[in-house]
Amino acid sequence: MAIVLTGGAVLTVNAANEFLPSADIRIEGEVIAALGPAGSLARPSDTLLDCSEALITPGLVNVHTHAATAFYRGMAEDQPREFWSAGYAMPGQESFTVEDHVLSVRAACAEFLLNGVTCIADRLGNMDRIAPGIEASGIRAVVGHSLVDARAPADWKTADAVIERYGTDPSCRIFAGIAPHALDTCSDALLRECARRAEKTGARVFIHVAQNEPEVAAVRRRGHDGALACLIATGLATPSTVAAHAIYLSDAEFDAWPTYGIAIAHCPASNLKIEARTLPLACLAGRVTIGLGTDWTASNNAMDMLAEARLAALVGKMRADDPQALPVQQMVRMLTIDGARALGLDGLTGSIEVGKRADLVVFDGNKLEATPVHDPAANLIYSLNPRAVRDVLVDGALLVRNGKLTWDDEAALARQQRTRGARR
Repeated sequence: MAIVLTGGAVLTVNAANEFLPSADIRIEGEVIAALGPAGSLARPSDTLLDCSEALITPGLVNVHTHAATAFYRGMAEDQPREFWSAGYAMPGQESFTVEDHVLSVRAACAEFLLNGVTCIADRLGNMDRIAPGIEASGIRAVVGHSLVDARAPADWKTADAVIERYGTDPSCRIFAGIAPHALDTCSDALLRECARRAEKTGARVFIHVAQNEPEVAAVRRRGHDGALACLIATGLATPSTVAAHAIYLSDAEFDAWPTYGIAIAHCPASNLKIEARTLPLACLAGRVTIGLGTDWTASNNAMDMLAEARLAALVGKMRADDPQALPVQQMVRMLTIDGARALGLDGLTGSIEVGKRADLVVFDGNKLEATPVHDPAANLIYSLNPRAVRDVLVDGALLVRNGKLTWDDEAALARQQRTRGARR
């Protein structure tokens, strides 16, 4: 039995950025089996979702987050840069156990799905315990166990266990990456070992790069001429690396960056809150694969990718001193297919095309912020918000229907978060 989304306005985000004003999408199993004119694809036994007053888009892709830290929302506001760069530790976080984080990740994944996010790149310690909670939510994810060796040997045992359980094949809904924490918390030897294992296993590498000045200073003390030079020297300057933040690169590094094809996870809200600084997005967009990320709830209280895209566009225009920079279609792609490309998933998801996985969001066109529809892509970037998310599908499974989770109760999750979060 198939699911058919009938009569919807469709932002395909394909290579031509086609917009279909009234179309059917037929889903068979995990994949998009057909696209056609409204009313053309349904069969008697199909499940039909009326989308005649809705906008259908690819699922939103969050290329950098730490979902299990959902308890940390509101724990550190208006702090100086030095507070964060000292170790990104929250006051009172020691009261939360691994079991708390396992429960928290379920709520975080629910929040992402309710916000239209169908895919995340998630990295944290204890990922062998946390990843099953991500898997159970139904969301698509690449997961990595954080590796550091600044104070003790890197925990390869846990990292290898995650890779062994989930593999590195992006065609799997949950797959594993290698996640060295940052250039200053990982030695050159560890970074080289990450590069070696990535090449051996086919895994992508996810790492914080040039996220603060002390990190860059530490890299220079090790003899590297900046963050990019460190990545080059340790074998991580490849298209298989995803660098989060990259806000303290020099002009010369920004100029050279496209040569290496390193993808960037751009997290404007987190960067602005922690460092009052952000990436010069317009000078890199179109030259480098860039996806958007929320980072964690301590530094970006809202796990809202639509807000992230809006902020990225507007602050990016300001930094470029050019209101024509970062046009709407480019931002839609950054929110979807470009994020998928950063994760090695652009052949599977990120656009609405026959043969791709059915990772889709249906936005309710009867929300006032969705009207009128002079430019549906502009509405997506500049006016829609999570309250307009009606239905969400991942691999053809309906995980959100009519704004409610199909697999858990949002209010129960919220009560659990309040109760456990109050223990701090």
